[in-house]
Amino acid sequence: MPIKTQKIIGQVVFVMLAFYLDGLMKWSFLNNMNKSSFTIVPQLMLMALVLLTMRIDNRRTILIYGIVFGLIYDSYYFGIIGLYTILLPLILVGVDHYKFLFIKNTVGYELSIYFLALTAMQSGIYLLERLFRLTTSNFGDFITYVLGPTLLWNVVVFFILYVPLANLSDWLVKYRRESK
Repeated sequence: MPIKTQKIIGQVVFVMLAFYLDGLMKWSFLNNMNKSSFTIVPQLMLMALVLLTMRIDNRRTILIYGIVFGLIYDSYYFGIIGLYTILLPLILVGVDHYKFLFIKNTVGYELSIYFLALTAMQSGIYLLERLFRLTTSNFGDFITYVLGPTLLWNVVVFFILYVPLANLSDWLVKYRRESK
């Protein structure tokens, strides 16, 4: 099996593992925290996809990842195909479009990209749910009780997991050694 195929399989396994850890965190650890009016949505899969998008140069691959993993996320959590299937590819293509503005990826830069992607994802989900009448909460409640706690939780998790996830995504995207 060629090394490129192995790396692509590794990328898919990496994102699926992040998806699994999303669910594990949501249902075991955060289940006790979401008893009050606050709702925290872990987004490790989005974090893994943003880190891979920052390193992959092929927009077609990014778009395929966004559609496939959006379908998987929708079918598992929502049962309504469309929310993540539409938003995830759009956000990943947006990240891919703007990643060339900076020369070197740093922690602060990748955190800001992830923060913006997470904000766009959660806001887009809220707007689509309002459009399809799946929620009745107003925008102020959404910001206070969903978006704020979600951003805070995911930024803390980003700082904790950045080094291992960034190194793993670097390794999964590079196909050969660079010359010194």
